[in-house]
Amino acid sequence: MQIGPALSGVLGTTTIEELRRPGAQDAIVIGGGAAGGLAALLLAEAGLRVLVLEAGWQNSPRTTGMRRAIARMSRRLADPATLRLLPPAVVPFGKMALRGLGMLRQPIQSRCSIWGRAPDSFVDDHDLPYVTPRSQPFVWIRARTLGGRVGLPGHGRQYYRLNSSDLAPCDGLSAPWPLEPGELDPWYSMVERRLALAGAMDGVPWQPDSHLSRELEPSPNQFALMAAIRARWPHSRPMLTRFAAPLDALETAALTGRLRCREGAVVRQIDVDRSGRVRGVVWFDQQSGTDVRACAPLVFLCASSLESTRILLLSRSSKGGQGLGAGSDALGRYLMDHIVVTGWGGGAPLKPSPVLEDGCAIYLPRFDARDGPAPLGGRGFGVQLYQFPGGHGRSHFTAVSFGEMLPRAENRVTLHPTRRDIWGIPVLHIDCRYSEADLARARDQAAAIREIAATSGVTLSRVNERPAPPGSAIHECGTARMGIDPATSVLDPNNQCWDAQGLYVTDGACFPSQGTQNPTLTILALTARACHHAVSTVAQTKREAAFGLAGGAS
Repeated sequence: MQIGPALSGVLGTTTIEELRRPGAQDAIVIGGGAAGGLAALLLAEAGLRVLVLEAGWQNSPRTTGMRRAIARMSRRLADPATLRLLPPAVVPFGKMALRGLGMLRQPIQSRCSIWGRAPDSFVDDHDLPYVTPRSQPFVWIRARTLGGRVGLPGHGRQYYRLNSSDLAPCDGLSAPWPLEPGELDPWYSMVERRLALAGAMDGVPWQPDSHLSRELEPSPNQFALMAAIRARWPHSRPMLTRFAAPLDALETAALTGRLRCREGAVVRQIDVDRSGRVRGVVWFDQQSGTDVRACAPLVFLCASSLESTRILLLSRSSKGGQGLGAGSDALGRYLMDHIVVTGWGGGAPLKPSPVLEDGCAIYLPRFDARDGPAPLGGRGFGVQLYQFPGGHGRSHFTAVSFGEMLPRAENRVTLHPTRRDIWGIPVLHIDCRYSEADLARARDQAAAIREIAATSGVTLSRVNERPAPPGSAIHECGTARMGIDPATSVLDPNNQCWDAQGLYVTDGACFPSQGTQNPTLTILALTARACHHAVSTVAQTKREAAFGLAGGAS
């Protein structure tokens, strides 16, 4: 993410001395990614003084030397302009060299397709490890940087609403979301307006339409591919993806004059008083090399699904010593990631066409229903299709399918009893595997990709015979789900922690189930809704205090 002048000024003037001062901030936001950025913006616009804590720090001494040299070389090798200058026979060697550089310090992070374009935004796997059972990998892609993963160059930047059956599955295989029908719609619309979403109004039953700032028509090549798919499967509903550039929320929040932001803030725990109210955050400050405590009556935890849950597990309250929300036994459980199956190949040359915008592709929602009408309910998968011009009279073709992974209690994260990261904080033990139902869905996804290729005149060079390891979709969700009962959930229907009033968790950790869509838009809508609830609650508390009705906290 490019840091604008207002945010740059905030970063340069946010001092430890100021943050430690009692009453210095009304709210603390943990994480400067998509959810944290929007939370900071909405809270600041509501008149609150907001502190954002971001664990990443581009000027950290740990990113000097070898890491910076690797980053420079990686960006050069990953630059599409550089690859176009290389002879075709040399390109595979360039990609092998890129992978070799990644293995030095970032063997997990370099598996991400966009790693080479911003390697210094991703964590160092040696400094910040995690543990999995033997022969049971989980690919945890972590970008510690302002803007988060969605702000990195080359990210898909696609935004889709969940439909009513996604939020209330009728098969009994997961808990329903604690939301009334249509309750998220105004928050979806508000976020879509701010994003200036582009796409088309499709009227697809499985994929609700969005508020679009810019309606698009398919390119000639996209139109031809969509027509071929409709002809082969009349019940399918191919559509354009809905996409937007990342929201520059932190820069806009900085312009309010009510934002403070500290990079290199590695959060260790959230403070909760004896009455069960949040009172602040403790972090290790990389810039000063000290532990810092800052107070605020409102905290938004938006560090990404697994990082947020790790912070909850590290924190304590009067209700128990196993983490905030651990009394329900839902904390750390029900981890999900989309089942991702990918196919690559080549086809006939494309018609001359303007270069497509980043994120613009074809989307086949609920393609598992391609052979006949399907009810809104049930689990399934979608497919994204990309075409690129190639040399020697050919074109490049990629199909990426995302299937819904069932939330199961045995897929969980816990704190490792002995392993620590570079900052001395317990690392996560991630125990996640596909069920037989998940693997059966993956086989259906692979078969669908082969059928699409045959219909499109594409010769596939490779299709995943097994799904990529969990985590590979970079859509991990769950482990601190919301619900209506503190006995079975970590968060209440407003995304507020049952064990800590004033603490809201609005990233993917809160999802009870996942659907087949990219989760980012729903994360942002839930964040906007939670901000509204938090601001309303603060206003009510102030009114009660003014009339002597509020009780004191111990």
